[in-house]
Amino acid sequence: MDSDSPGARHPTGLIRFAGRMPGNPHFFRRREHMDTRVQHRKRRLAAFAVLGGLLHAGARAFSTERPYPKRPIALTVGYPPGGGADILARSLGEYLARELKQKVVVHNKPGAASNIAAEAVAHARPDGYTLYISTRANTIHKTMYGNFDFDVASDFAPVGVLAKVPNVIVTASGTFIATIADLIAFASAHPGRLTYASTGVGSDTHLLGELFQQQTGIELLHVPYRGGAAAMADVISGRVDMLIFSLPGSLPYIKAGAVRAIALMSDARLPAIEDTPTLAEAGVPGVNLETWFGLMAPAGTPQPVIAKLNEAVNTVLMNPGLRATLAGRGYVVPLSASRHVVGGEHRCVAESP
Repeated sequence: MDSDSPGARHPTGLIRFAGRMPGNPHFFRRREHMDTRVQHRKRRLAAFAVLGGLLHAGARAFSTERPYPKRPIALTVGYPPGGGADILARSLGEYLARELKQKVVVHNKPGAASNIAAEAVAHARPDGYTLYISTRANTIHKTMYGNFDFDVASDFAPVGVLAKVPNVIVTASGTFIATIADLIAFASAHPGRLTYASTGVGSDTHLLGELFQQQTGIELLHVPYRGGAAAMADVISGRVDMLIFSLPGSLPYIKAGAVRAIALMSDARLPAIEDTPTLAEAGVPGVNLETWFGLMAPAGTPQPVIAKLNEAVNTVLMNPGLRATLAGRGYVVPLSASRHVVGGEHRCVAESP
C-alpha cells in the first residue's frame, strides 16, 4: 500500500475512504440529503426576496396613492346642451377641474324634466365620481311621474347650492306679441289659441306657465319639449308663440335679436337685460318662481368626499372670473355653496302640500 494512500495514513482510513466513494450507496443518500437542504435554503431565500419586494411595492404604492379624485368626475345634466343647467355645469366643471386637478366631464341625459338623469345618478356607485346638477323639478316628479324609482330627499347627498336664475318670457322677434299686455289681450279674446313652450312636463317653466294662466285668467296651450334649445328653435320659426325659459338659456338668442324678452320673472330687473320689465312691472305680480341649481351626489357617498367637493365648489364660486362669467349670463351666484340650503330646498318643496 502506498504511503500516500488514505489507508496507509490511517488504520481505518480505508474504510472511511470507501464510505465516501461514489460506488457506496450511503454516499448517494448523504449527497441527496445535502442537495435537498441546499435547495430548501435557496427556495426560502427566494421566497423571502419575493415577499420583501411585494411588501416594499405595497408600502410604496400606499405612500404614493393619490387622494380623491383619482380619475375623471362625471357631472350629469338632465337637459340637452344649451340650457341653463348645461351652461352652468360646463362653466362650473371648467373651474372645478382646475381646483381638483382632475377632469370634470359633463354628461347630458335629457328627458322627463331631468328625472331620467336624476334616477340614473341616484342609483350610481356612491364614490364621488358621478354627480348631478339638481333642480326643483326633481322634487315634484312624484306628482307628475309615477314610474321613477328614486326619492330626491333620501337617495341623494347634497354637496351645495350653485346658483339661482330667473326665467323670462320670450316671443319671436317678428311676432305681434311685443309686450305682456299684447299677450293677455290676444289670449283673452282667443282662449286656447296661443301656445307656450316649456322644457318638459313638471319643469319649473311648465309650472310658471300654469301660474301665469291662473294669475291672468287666460288660457294657453302647453307644448312640452325635452329641452330649451328645441323649444327655442320652434319659437324662432313661429311654430309656437312663446317660451318660458331660464335667462341664461335665453340670453344668447335675445342678444342676437332672434327673440324678444317681454317680461322677466324676477323680483327685480337684472343688468343682463336691464330694459326688460319684471312681470310685476308689467301688471302680473306673484309669478316669480326662480329656478335654482344644486350639486348632488348619490346617498352613501363618503363624508370626506362630500366635504372635499363642497370645499372645492365654495372655492370656485368665489373666483372672480367665474362669478363674472355667470353673472353676465344671468345667474345669481350665492356667497356660499351651503349643503344645507340645497338639501333644505328639496325638502321644502317635497313637503309642500
